[in-house]
Amino acid sequence: MSTPNAKLSRRRFLQMAGMVAGGTVLAACAPSAPAPAAGGEEGGAPAAEAINLTFWGFATNRNKWYQALAERYKEEHPEVSIDIQEIAYEEMHNKVATTLVAGTGAPDIADIEISRFGQYVKGERVGFVALNDQIAEIEDNLYLRSALSPWSWQGKYYGIGNELNACLLFYRHDLLEAAGVEYPFDTWEGLTQAGQQYVEATGKKFVSLAIDSWDYWWIIAQAFNGFFDSDGNPSFDNEGGVRVMQMLANWRWEDEIAVQRAQDQAFYGQMMADEFAIHMGAPWMQGFMKDNAAELEGKWEMQLLPLFEDGSGARSGTYGGTGTCITEQSQHPDVAWDFIRFCNLTNDGVLLGFEMQNLFPTWKPAWEDERLQFQDPYFNNQRPADFITEAAPHMPPLNNSPWWPEVTDAFERLVITPVLSEETKMPVEEAMANCRAEVDKLIGA
Repeated sequence: MSTPNAKLSRRRFLQMAGMVAGGTVLAACAPSAPAPAAGGEEGGAPAAEAINLTFWGFATNRNKWYQALAERYKEEHPEVSIDIQEIAYEEMHNKVATTLVAGTGAPDIADIEISRFGQYVKGERVGFVALNDQIAEIEDNLYLRSALSPWSWQGKYYGIGNELNACLLFYRHDLLEAAGVEYPFDTWEGLTQAGQQYVEATGKKFVSLAIDSWDYWWIIAQAFNGFFDSDGNPSFDNEGGVRVMQMLANWRWEDEIAVQRAQDQAFYGQMMADEFAIHMGAPWMQGFMKDNAAELEGKWEMQLLPLFEDGSGARSGTYGGTGTCITEQSQHPDVAWDFIRFCNLTNDGVLLGFEMQNLFPTWKPAWEDERLQFQDPYFNNQRPADFITEAAPHMPPLNNSPWWPEVTDAFERLVITPVLSEETKMPVEEAMANCRAEVDKLIGA
């Protein structure tokens, strides 16, 4: 899914994948008129009413998955047609927000990326259909922290995600062995020491750090609330958040074990040139690695995240995800839900998603399916399913907030980039204070 001019972050990958050159955004369809009665004998039974649903999505890979399932769904429900429309990331999310406020023009169904959901819960009314009743009987079959929590607010579920994005640490076992570095890594302090040993032995850096993405901070700092506390208040500058950011800064400037991560395909150029030996990411990252650095098959392995020596931290975290929501403007919310169920809450639906996108499902009944239980030659014949399902219970709760887009944007601009950039090397506490001042002003604290 990598495309030119995209950042490495998953959000940017999806943003660029969803751009359609010269495409025109189609308006959401109006309520459909009843189909004419079937021809034939006088008094014959009328044909079923035609139902037309409009779906807005921004990511090409997900749209292809939904399109394939829409065709399967139509075989079982010939009266239902689902128009999958692809709209660029930023345009689509803004258009959904605009049409929800206007009260007209919204699609029946929309894909909402995890970092954008907050913008839809700022007002008194959320423009999506709450799904608690539909999910109640099967809630135990879902891994909630990836399937529902990112699209929930004040006790209500407004979307469902199909990706169990339990983050893992990936390491080049061949490079570590050649450098005499022991692995896997139990603690972050031990990993840092191993990095120093690796740099001394090889003359190359140990880990890559982006100066325009908060992915690594977020993956590790979720154990300390991440961006928000359980009430949705900004908490990025708490003791744990500062500690994680200081560790990343030290990797770059004090321990000197981190290389600046390149953008776009150049990142995989770094990977192929052995410019780093450690990377972190969600299961979808495994697919990108295979697609863009296929020659490294058998040289990578995976493990759960380390902890700090004092026992704090978490063995996993979440990163990325997209939830599918039904808008309140839909004339056929029950049919829209049945289609979402067909795709996200059946083994065949979620396993097609795995086959097409390398997305490990949040639907637990599929976890034991033989299509997931395989040894992956890219990861030296480890079983990804074993690590992902082991990591899942360690994922901290995801705390949401109406201010998610604004706070995360400020954190990238005012903390990540100035702290990790060669030009500034800003002290962590100063950067955190700058970010807190802007955030407090923004939300009126």
